[in-house]
This record gives sequence, structure tokens and C-alpha cells, in this order.
Amino acid sequence: MTLHRRDERASAVTLPILTLDEHALDPRLGYVFQRTWLQPYESLVGMLWKFAHMNRLPGHLVMSQLCSHPIDPYEGAVPASIDVARVARMLGISRRIVREGICHATNDTSPFLRFCPSCISAAYHSRLFQLERHARCPIHGDALRDVCRRCGRSSAFRLDSQLLDAPFRCKHCRRCYSSLGYAPPTVYRCLAPKARAAVTRAAIG
Repeated sequence: MTLHRRDERASAVTLPILTLDEHALDPRLGYVFQRTWLQPYESLVGMLWKFAHMNRLPGHLVMSQLCSHPIDPYEGAVPASIDVARVARMLGISRRIVREGICHATNDTSPFLRFCPSCISAAYHSRLFQLERHARCPIHGDALRDVCRRCGRSSAFRLDSQLLDAPFRCKHCRRCYSSLGYAPPTVYRCLAPKARAAVTRAAIG
């Protein structure tokens, strides 16, 4: 099976971006993921949003690669249940980075996806946002949200095809979580030094 990127202005031209077999997404087959997109304490959700967004991959296909055993992509799985080695191989990053991106359940782990709209505007979601001890974004000082401004619904903090089909957006109504009102650009830039220092201070407590 081959997925293609289509130029909307020249629909007759198609470029192959990913060849798939039924078992694995192999980094050698040409999908896009760059280590420079990774930010300090970035969540696994944020990593997979970028991966799905840049490769125009459907959520159910990404979900099929996250565990060593078959799972229902629509029922999903908690981040802590994914196969770290498989995800690291899929993204071409170290297992340590994948492990660091997983927010393991603690007494103050929110069951809902929490986010900072300003951070989403920069295509960033931190695993720290899932900890209720952090009421505000350590970078911007804004209150962290767990509901969509349009539909008022929350999203469970689970990886599922619906969530991965809506990178940086509400999986229910598809409104972008960004403070800009639209999806962040596909040129993922590093956080500014002050922002990196702020999230690091929050992480080490």
C-alpha cells in the first residue's frame, strides 16, 4: 500500500511519501519525523500528533503501530501501555525520549487531555500539563484547559484513532486548541531559551 501527498494546485502530480506493509512503519521507507521537532518534556501525544500531521497518516494506522499486541484503534490505549521500543523505532528516536514523553498515572494525573492554547500555537504539548499540581502553563502562566472552547467537551487522556486524526484539535468538533484559532504551522521551531528554562524548572520541581 502506498500513501501519496497531493499538491492541491497541481492535482495531477502525486509524490509517494510512505510505503506500508501490514506489520510496521519502517523509518527507511520515507516518512517524516525529525528529532529537531522534539521539545523538552514533550508528551507522547505531542510527538504522535506531529508524526500523524506531517505524514497525513490516519489515526487508526498510527494506533496499529503502538503496541506489540493487537488493539482496537477506536477504543485506544493509555500512553503507559504502549510498546516503547516499537514507538522509538517508528519515530527514529531513543527509547529514553519515548519513556520521558509518557505521563505515568499518579494521584494527580488528570484523566482528561490538558493543554495550553499558547503552547499548542507552537505545536507543543508537555507531559507536565497532565499533572494537576500544575494549574498553569509554566511557560505562559495561563490556566491549563481541559475543555474545548467551541463544544465544551473534554477528551480522555487516551491514545485513540479519533485523537490522532485531529492533531492539535478537539477530537469531537475539530476546533483547533491553539490560541490563534487555527492549526500551528508545519515548520516546528524550538522553544525559546526562556520557555525551555521555565518548563525545566517546573519539571524538576
